[in-house]
Amino acid sequence: MTSPESLSDASIPNTDGVSRSVGANITDHGAKIRRSALWAAYGDALGWISELTDATGLRRRTVGAPLCRPIKWTRRIGGRSGITTVLPQGCYSDDSQLRLATSRAIRPDGFDVEAFAKVELPVWLSYALGGGKSTSAAAEHLANPKVPWFSNTFKGWTKSGGNGAAMRIQPHVWAAGAPDNVESFLPDVVRNTICTHSHPTGLLGAVLHALALAHTTATGRYPSPNDFLEAIRSAETLPEVMQSDTEVGSYWRAAFERETGAFNDAWARAIAESREAIQAADMGMKSNAAAADRYAGIVDNLGLRDPSRRGSGILSAVAAVGLIWCEERPEEALRIAANAIGTDTDTIATMAGAILGVVADAEPPVEVLDADLFRSEADRMAEIARGGQTKSHRYPDLLHWSAPRTRADTLARLKDGCLYVRGLGRADSESEPISSPKEGFKWQWVRLEIGQTLLIKRRKNLVRVHEESEALPAGQSRTLMSPTADTPGELPLDAQETDTVDSPDATAPEIAPRKSLEHSKPPRDLQPVLDYMEKNRSNPENIVAALRKVVNTGTRGEIAAVTAAFIDLLRQPE
Repeated sequence: MTSPESLSDASIPNTDGVSRSVGANITDHGAKIRRSALWAAYGDALGWISELTDATGLRRRTVGAPLCRPIKWTRRIGGRSGITTVLPQGCYSDDSQLRLATSRAIRPDGFDVEAFAKVELPVWLSYALGGGKSTSAAAEHLANPKVPWFSNTFKGWTKSGGNGAAMRIQPHVWAAGAPDNVESFLPDVVRNTICTHSHPTGLLGAVLHALALAHTTATGRYPSPNDFLEAIRSAETLPEVMQSDTEVGSYWRAAFERETGAFNDAWARAIAESREAIQAADMGMKSNAAAADRYAGIVDNLGLRDPSRRGSGILSAVAAVGLIWCEERPEEALRIAANAIGTDTDTIATMAGAILGVVADAEPPVEVLDADLFRSEADRMAEIARGGQTKSHRYPDLLHWSAPRTRADTLARLKDGCLYVRGLGRADSESEPISSPKEGFKWQWVRLEIGQTLLIKRRKNLVRVHEESEALPAGQSRTLMSPTADTPGELPLDAQETDTVDSPDATAPEIAPRKSLEHSKPPRDLQPVLDYMEKNRSNPENIVAALRKVVNTGTRGEIAAVTAAFIDLLRQPE
């Protein structure tokens, strides 16, 4: 067992137990966003300690002490080929890791879904602290350069109804200029979600949580049961909203319906399920009992200890709001969530923390790991919401980017000797490499130049690489158009590096396939490609990306047809 004893002071949380008021140098809206981000991370750090264990296991993790605040504790990381290590106080899990990844991919001109799907998700696999089956499988499949984000048809993709997306989408609400206008954030919530979770249960869970957070941000009060039921009316219209997005409304939806049948029917079933869940939660907590007992009633009514329901996207979104109905004090509410053993403690706590933080009058009593990074990203989201220009993360050129083939290849060394995390930038060592049971592999604590601490899988001998360059100036939109929703082959991982996952990201009930289309494949419609080229004719990089996709995936006839049509388009006056 190894502890990251050499973590720098900047990586170790402040543990003086004093609540911190937000400074006066940010606006009221900025204070809401900052506290929302910090309480979300705090809930994750606290709830992760009790995730996927029983009362005996929790006592072992806390050394017999009650679970009240984040502590230093020991856990196995990385599955069979991983290590057992001491995690520092305030260490957060995949919930907050993927929330930071989402935040990085949001620029002043919008959400860079290509960077999130093709850089953030595949790279995250190398430093993931937890992670559901759907999220991990989706990230592995996206490492294949031929897999577009809107057609990520990994094995089981239509059953991905877990909460792995709902737990990470808060930055889209934080960056929304008008949180009372669902069109200002829901399209990006959908884009983010379908990168990994396509089943309506997972998608609606993300939408419901976004609507609850937006309601609190816009009004300054938590959604009541009636407010939450009213929010479902906005969710009902999502299929129409999706149709305005070519990649989502045409390519993703067509692929989904080829596998499962009509999306509208599946969405209607998910809407009905969410209404029933809200009503069940409301009934479960109607008593004069203590807050913890009222929440226990919600847990029982929703069946949140049932492994087949524990990680449901819809049920997690409802449980997070139900927890707030029972207890509005953030620290006490998140303690209750973390001690509800057998539920998805960290995800419910982190989702509730995001909502509670909007109204909280102080920051959490204990600093989470990388607290300053959470603050700076929250402030950046608030500035984007105000219409300001902010510095954005410099992603590599996606036309030439290839995700690391194995998880251990993400950490490399630059020619000048500096550690380098591919896609995320330079890093400093925070500990000596920790030996793994698998010969040739190690783990190491590193701290990115941008301020995030990672426990990352690595090779014993790091390869030397050149620093990756950014394709576009900060602030310029990047869109890679794929003219097909065909399913490319899997990108195999090194068999020595196949890790197990340890998060209860639920698998949704299977939707029966539509037999009439089971063995058929519709003809390729090239018109959307030509429409895209016409719309982007003044942007050479987007045109080149679209042509490259046609050349890589099309037949000779299709390539010739698109090329001829594009030449005709260029000859027309703008």
